[in-house]
Amino acid sequence: MLRKIEKNAKNKEEALKLAAEEFGVPVEELSYEVEREVGKGLMGLLIGKEVIISAWITKEAEEEERIQKLAQSRAASDKTTGGGANPYAPKEVPSFKDHVGPEGRKKKASAPLKKAETPATPEPESAPKKAPKRSEVTEQSLKDADFFLNELIHKMGLADAEITVVHGGDSVDATVAGSKMGALIGKRGETLDAVQYLTSLYVNKEKHSYIKVNVDTEGYRAKREETLKKLAKSLEYRVVRERKAVSLEPMSPNERRIIHAALQNSTRVKTYSVGEEPRRKVTVAPIDEA
Repeated sequence: MLRKIEKNAKNKEEALKLAAEEFGVPVEELSYEVEREVGKGLMGLLIGKEVIISAWITKEAEEEERIQKLAQSRAASDKTTGGGANPYAPKEVPSFKDHVGPEGRKKKASAPLKKAETPATPEPESAPKKAPKRSEVTEQSLKDADFFLNELIHKMGLADAEITVVHGGDSVDATVAGSKMGALIGKRGETLDAVQYLTSLYVNKEKHSYIKVNVDTEGYRAKREETLKKLAKSLEYRVVRERKAVSLEPMSPNERRIIHAALQNSTRVKTYSVGEEPRRKVTVAPIDEA
């Protein structure tokens, strides 16, 4: 169950610090909502105010959101197919070697992939009670990822794409190579993220625990991370120089974490996320901002 706590202080920054101390994590790892601002007065004169917030750990909320999305997708699949069948799998699931082998793909699945709709992101309080447990990466999970990625990416029109799937220790790591990889990446990596998400659903079908899946092409994710780190540092200098907070464009949870991590040890600026998904964004502000 997602743990949320309430804290009150004279401003939201102090309330967040109190919440972070109780959770034992940095402020940057928390999300919060302002419940209310209570004015304090004496004989009708306003002499101050008290801010009351609800706070929770962002990473836990995002993980629980991911699991709920998986559950919603499975429920929709069950309703469509009449009981538990995976909408992406062929009617008769052939062995992996019938689809993908060292000499190339021998034949295609007998049924086309169905188009999936990404369910809406729920509020943190609507997340399921239990956090998932990690599963060990198996040969079957590697085969599932390879099969699904080959089916999906070739149906996207990227006929010359070559897919390599390897054991990443605690994850399934897939790399796609070929021409027109810009179409696979999409705007700010949105298409690549969607492919990774759908592959994760397929690999984790009918599992009570989950296996992490990473999909990359042309080193995009490492390049994007380096770009975001440089952006964070340049924003630090700008905020210090102008003494004014700056908000970035909306980002995915993973990209927001990169910005937070890049500036978490700064003594001059602080970062926090504002807004609701999918328009949630990072703000960089002077450390002494009121």
